[in-house]
Amino acid sequence: MRDRSIVAAGAAFLVTAPVIVGLFAGVKPSNAALAIASGIVGGLGLAHGIRQLLRERADLRWRLRGVDVIQRSGLPDADKNDLCEQTLPVSSTWLDPLYQREVTRLYVLDQVAGNLAAIALAILGLAAATAASVWSVWI
Repeated sequence: MRDRSIVAAGAAFLVTAPVIVGLFAGVKPSNAALAIASGIVGGLGLAHGIRQLLRERADLRWRLRGVDVIQRSGLPDADKNDLCEQTLPVSSTWLDPLYQREVTRLYVLDQVAGNLAAIALAILGLAAATAASVWSVWI
């Protein structure tokens, strides 16, 4: 639900900003406002994605550490299984080793988090494209 509200707010901003500017200042500023609004919405989308990625990675790492601590404890197997299921519900089937999907997901998230420079370059490219678009309106 939260993602839907974020998308709705971005769409509303993208539509209303150029209309409001156009009503008060004219067509050129309205086009410039549309370019700026699209750059802002795109940048916020990338920033939101990075934040979600880092949050999910930290949560999954914490839960897998908890499962590891539980598995190494001296508790009976039935108690270990119950605690592990409460800490991190298993998404694997009987044919998969226990927590294989979760560990693989953590490795993928670590790989992506290690390459945040590419996302930073995308944000810089978005800012440059927005600036060029605004500048081209005035030429």
